[in-house]
Amino acid sequence: MRIYKHIGKGHYIGSCIVIIAEDEDIAKHLISIELINMGLRDEPLDIEEFEIIKNTIIVKQDGDY
Repeated sequence: MRIYKHIGKGHYIGSCIVIIAEDEDIAKHLISIELINMGLRDEPLDIEEFEIIKNTIIVKQDGDY
């Protein structure tokens, strides 16, 4: 299992999806479905892959925008 993150333009302040999947193909599929469900069907995929490491922060956003 790996961690996959998508960051995109979103509607107003950007979109972010973080998932755990067995491989990149499954990650792309799951992220695409979520983008469609969020009304972001035309947002291009921008996926980054991460190794799963214990005691690690996965996503951190301070809201400073």
